[in-house]
Amino acid sequence: MELLHNHIFLLLLITLIGTALGKLRFKSFSLGSAGIIFVALIFGHFGYTLPADFQTLGLVLFIYSIGLQAGPGFLHTLRSRGVKLTLGALIIIAIGFVTALSASWFFGFDASIGAGLFAGALTSTPGLAVAVEMAGSEGAPAAYGLTYFFGVIGVIIFIQLLPKFLKISIREEEEALNEEISKANLPFKIHHIELTNPNIFDKKVKDLRLGNIAPVVITRLLSVGADEPVLVGADTVLREGDHLRIAGRETDLEKIQLFLGRTIDQEIEFDRVLVKKNIIVSKRKVTGISLKQLNCREVFNVQLTRITRNGIDLPATPNLRLHMGDTVHAVGDSRALENVTKILGDNTKELYSISLMPIFIGLLVGFLIGKIPLYIPYGGTFFLGTTGGVLVAGIVLSNLYKTGPFVWEIPSTANTFIRELGLVLFMATVGTKTGETILETLSQQGVDLFIAGVAVTLIPLITSVLICRYILKLPFLRMLGVMTGSMTSTPGLAAVGDLSDTHYASSAYATVYPIALIGMILFTKLLVIILS
Repeated sequence: MELLHNHIFLLLLITLIGTALGKLRFKSFSLGSAGIIFVALIFGHFGYTLPADFQTLGLVLFIYSIGLQAGPGFLHTLRSRGVKLTLGALIIIAIGFVTALSASWFFGFDASIGAGLFAGALTSTPGLAVAVEMAGSEGAPAAYGLTYFFGVIGVIIFIQLLPKFLKISIREEEEALNEEISKANLPFKIHHIELTNPNIFDKKVKDLRLGNIAPVVITRLLSVGADEPVLVGADTVLREGDHLRIAGRETDLEKIQLFLGRTIDQEIEFDRVLVKKNIIVSKRKVTGISLKQLNCREVFNVQLTRITRNGIDLPATPNLRLHMGDTVHAVGDSRALENVTKILGDNTKELYSISLMPIFIGLLVGFLIGKIPLYIPYGGTFFLGTTGGVLVAGIVLSNLYKTGPFVWEIPSTANTFIRELGLVLFMATVGTKTGETILETLSQQGVDLFIAGVAVTLIPLITSVLICRYILKLPFLRMLGVMTGSMTSTPGLAAVGDLSDTHYASSAYATVYPIALIGMILFTKLLVIILS
């Protein structure tokens, strides 16, 4: 059929049929996004393939979207849980290495076949590149092609069946992790305090440096004998007996209370026309600037009490920088609030508009990073490659958030679209390429190679569950991210996405992915040296 040789038509056809197949359910089991691969295998077997550039583009888009999404929490994750996540990933790769080495000795594979087996079963393209470079291009690609098939499909099936086998409720796991984050980001509360500490009488707020004690905001002050409270600014003088209205997290409020005075049961309300307003940051020109630069209190006589970002309340400290989509909680005169609103935007439609320039720049930066030669002592020179470079670019740029006129973060809806588009391109291309040679490779290399590939894929996965879950005590969703990240398995991460649409797995994936790339390169080199 001539139309099937049109790459765009073939891609659309595979995607439509594969998506429909993935939605079919047998009891509680479904193929999900893996349905695209199965359909692509059939087309590939009959000679209908997609160009390799589709695969590269798909990987780049998918990984870059993950970097942007997981980047803001990457550094925090690395500091607080990174050691366990990294250790889990290295253990998985090491077990795969030992399994591949044992299988090569048992079946009599040479260095080229053994390295291709290791790279394919753990779905590592950089591993294949090292195998070809060190052991030649005769056996490694064939072994890689055969074992890669089960490396992709096996991980997807394993991920989908694991919650049922362990009798784990994904919803309960999500709730547990949500609760963990909630404890780390406690909601804001209001305390009213009477000033009783003589050491701070007749001093200005800015001279007290309260931010060194706790990140709280004094929003209102009612002086002794006064009928009307005032908004508090940096130059407001505190006097004995003043009543203060302070916003912050419970633990921070308790710290500041010990410094200022005693808690009182009194609501400090304005009699004049002052209103509260929640303003959404939608103008790109103000994103990235600090509240100190905005200086709403001095310029507009408007007090900012807190900022809500991604559902989490943050104290309105001077050095806090505004992000697109932040909700600013402000108090002031209605006309003054209108001026602040004009500056911040408060237009929800703007939150869904995207600029292609920062995306293309980010992708280009990722390509360049992937081409930079890196040197490891006794390990030689290696490259992060396209996908590794793009992931690093996404993580770094999302943490920078804004550079000059460019805002690197993109709306969540746009990020989801880019991720899904990349996933479709990758899965469809990999499926057609593997289907084209799978039977030929099987007949040439024999059943032994296929059995070895199954072992190298499954043994690390099974063992990692025992180690990550019961020794390292990783939460289930983060464990799935470590498992898929250590195998650099994009389809595996997509399978996790079918189980849970939270970011916990992708954040763990992004944390261990760079380590997995380097680990696979080093272990592949070691495998070739031993088998040679």
